[in-house]
Amino acid sequence: MDLKRDYEKLYQHWLNEFQQTELTVLNQEIFDSYKKILNYMDHHHEDTKNNLRFQIFESYKQNLNYLFDDLLKIREVKITNFALALKDIEVNNIIEAEKLLYQNLISSIKGYEKVKAVSIFQEEDYLKTDEIKHLQSSETREIEESAILIKDKESVQAKITEEEPKEHIDLIMLRFLKKTPPLVGIDLLNYGPFEKDDIAFIPSQNANILIFEKFAEKVEVS
Repeated sequence: MDLKRDYEKLYQHWLNEFQQTELTVLNQEIFDSYKKILNYMDHHHEDTKNNLRFQIFESYKQNLNYLFDDLLKIREVKITNFALALKDIEVNNIIEAEKLLYQNLISSIKGYEKVKAVSIFQEEDYLKTDEIKHLQSSETREIEESAILIKDKESVQAKITEEEPKEHIDLIMLRFLKKTPPLVGIDLLNYGPFEKDDIAFIPSQNANILIFEKFAEKVEVS
């Protein structure tokens, strides 16, 4: 292992990241090569009898760890800013952890924007569209019979109809029209993922978005 060469490589990467607004390429292969170097440094014990060699080694070790940690911190700030601006990132040029951070931030921001947009509409008028009113049929009967827990359905519906404090979250019973990824509800609970024809109770604000985007339709509970 050539410490000088490895140090110069990581230093140049860090410097490029620091000097430019765009993300440099840090795919999983490059990331793993840096981790391999750092793991070697962390587990290698230089002989303390040769004081000069020992000091040089420790200096390389400290500097390499600092450069690597700071490189990741700079990238984290950039990715967060890109997500807030809804700016596209080439996901093949970032590591898996960064990809997960970016995708979760994008999903949260877009979800917030959709909830805000839907809240502009009057909920009563919004729920009276032709798409929602057609479910009084034999298909509805079959859907209700296929609901997983009828007792849970009745208890939730009872909570919806009674007066609750302002923090109460209204739930809507949905049938999913297609495969739908998991989502975080307005109540901060996780829902899904869902397959086609799944039945679930979803907070009304999230349910309205799913209906609006034709992922699901409301089930009228008689």
